[in-house]
Amino acid sequence: MKITKKWIQSITFSVLAFGLVACGTADDTTGDTPDENTDQEEQPEETPDDSSEESSDDTEGTDSVTEHDLTFTLDVEDSDGQLHFTMTIENDTDAEKQIDFASGQKFDIKVKDESGTVVYHFAEGMMFTQALVSETIAPGESLVLEETWDAGEDLSGKTFDVEAMLNIYSVDNEQIDKSVFDVKKQITVD
Repeated sequence: MKITKKWIQSITFSVLAFGLVACGTADDTTGDTPDENTDQEEQPEETPDDSSEESSDDTEGTDSVTEHDLTFTLDVEDSDGQLHFTMTIENDTDAEKQIDFASGQKFDIKVKDESGTVVYHFAEGMMFTQALVSETIAPGESLVLEETWDAGEDLSGKTFDVEAMLNIYSVDNEQIDKSVFDVKKQITVD
């Protein structure tokens, strides 16, 4: 009887050890390696040199990007200590486009103050479903994603760098580089 008990304990321990080893620590479900993600985040943010302080437009940077026949646009509006983010994905083709998100987190937003400190990160403290989420966008139509950040203080006169990223895994069942739908823009709150 002692041999059987030890044998069962050995098998249980082996299965447990194998299960722990099999649980990897991959960065995400899109297949990016940690080096790819690190390189992307360490790149300096670019801002156009041709902007002037006297411009009537209080935003600068790339507020749209077009890839895979989809145009991703970021609009930011301020109101009473809040920033409202509108992210639009427009289908520029004559055919339906299917986009697959790697999880329930369809996008991420980071807001940095003038010193480069992250003052708002949409995903921080959030939990999302760990399942592929698909959306179909009809020809000439758009998918609109919105989020509002309540800063809890007056933002007047402050300048922020806003980065919005779509967490798209594939377009029309073709895996894509998740960093292509990344828009950065600088805003100054009036």
